[in-house]
Amino acid sequence: SSLTVPKFTNFLSEAIDGVNYNFVTTDDYTVNVSGGTASYNNITIKQGLPTTLSFVVDSIGNPTYTFELPDSDIDTTSISVTVQSSSSNGSSTVYTLGTDYLTIDNTSQVYFLQEALNGNYQIYFGNDVVGKKLPDGAVVLISYLVSNGTAANKANNFVAGASATDSLGESITRFTIRPVSPATGGASRESVDEIKFGATNQFTTQNRLVTYKDY
Repeated sequence: SSLTVPKFTNFLSEAIDGVNYNFVTTDDYTVNVSGGTASYNNITIKQGLPTTLSFVVDSIGNPTYTFELPDSDIDTTSISVTVQSSSSNGSSTVYTLGTDYLTIDNTSQVYFLQEALNGNYQIYFGNDVVGKKLPDGAVVLISYLVSNGTAANKANNFVAGASATDSLGESITRFTIRPVSPATGGASRESVDEIKFGATNQFTTQNRLVTYKDY
């Protein structure tokens, strides 16, 4: 048989300053079972609580195709956007974050990310000129992790937060977890002042004013 550890499988960290933090897998992982054991190597887990939202496209009520995410502490690298044809049609397409406008045309299946005035993040879509426009009735499915920032850095011991079921329907409850490296990279979101300082210095260190891409 085979065993799949699905995306968003929970792992609970050791206590850090008296608090245990939730980590999850970022993808599905499948291996064959041999001798009653399924062995996985180098599984990536990220700290955060998974959240999934759905929105229905309505060009009259929402002509800008902008959808606000209600959580402020989002790990933006974990955002996943899928567009389903309609509530009655399950066919769907994964949209990617648009970053290079020179490569985006009216058929590009991309989304864009911006910060709202209230500090929350917003996702919006193209207009059939820059990026593909969404049809009315389409369902936008957005998933992401709500992170604790720096608090979970250095977590290095974990226990599985759920059982797993193999391809034969048998429940697996015994896990041996060997951390490869402690958690790193958790950070607080930048303040407005930090962005103002960092953005100008980033462009200054590039030793240029305008490039053809800027133009």
